[in-house]
Amino acid sequence: MTKFKGIIYASLGAAFFGISSIIAGLLFNRCSIEPGWLVTTRMLFSGLLLLAWLAITKHNIFSVWSSVKSSLIIVAFGIFGVLFAQSSFLLSVYYGNAAIATILQSLGPSIIIIILAIKSKAIPRRLDIIAIFLSLIGVFLLVTNGNIGELSFSASALVWGLLSALGVCAYTLIPCPLIKEHSPLSVVAWALLIGGVISNFLHPITNLPKNFDQTDLLLVSLIVIVGTLLAYSLYINSLKYTEPHIVGMLGMLEPVTAILISTV
Repeated sequence: MTKFKGIIYASLGAAFFGISSIIAGLLFNRCSIEPGWLVTTRMLFSGLLLLAWLAITKHNIFSVWSSVKSSLIIVAFGIFGVLFAQSSFLLSVYYGNAAIATILQSLGPSIIIIILAIKSKAIPRRLDIIAIFLSLIGVFLLVTNGNIGELSFSASALVWGLLSALGVCAYTLIPCPLIKEHSPLSVVAWALLIGGVISNFLHPITNLPKNFDQTDLLLVSLIVIVGTLLAYSLYINSLKYTEPHIVGMLGMLEPVTAILISTV
């Protein structure tokens, strides 16, 4: 039952990430919004909202700062996990589209399986190898349309999409030691806030996009609450109940969700 709970959390988190990518694509088409500004906004507000909720419900939100080791991990998670993954992913959406970005990002689980295999000095299971092989074929067909001499989208979208796959590895593997000792929600909240604060130096939240109206505000709010706060909370919380490689594989639901919604 515990493992099933982890599967449900990871599946919902991945689906919410997919929904977020579609909403981000709509925003980029509606107004002159910069990916960096959206990263700052979604991370700052989602981190602050989650920390406020945890404080109101009397959680010990400062427990993750109880040691130097946990403090370094939470900072690394905020910078190299959340911030790096969000920035590279949104740039891939910006230069390509939501479906392309999420499919490229879905290479992350394959990389996770390889990293864990090297760490454990064990050959991946046959099922894991098949999953890696199929994902690589899928990405090849996506970027070439079956023709190796032709890319179906810009090189910038490809590069940022592949980097976002590394981001998936980072935000799946880095917090694992922390969530064994601390509340996963506290870990997520601080990581989002740290990433948002750093991003704010590069892309200040005060630099509002031009022609930003109430509809855009609604879309940004959905990204903050559904696509960031809920998505990360569910995804990272799932690591408490099931193994990282399973959580990573369930992340494949993100591109499936994005493609289904894009088609509709």
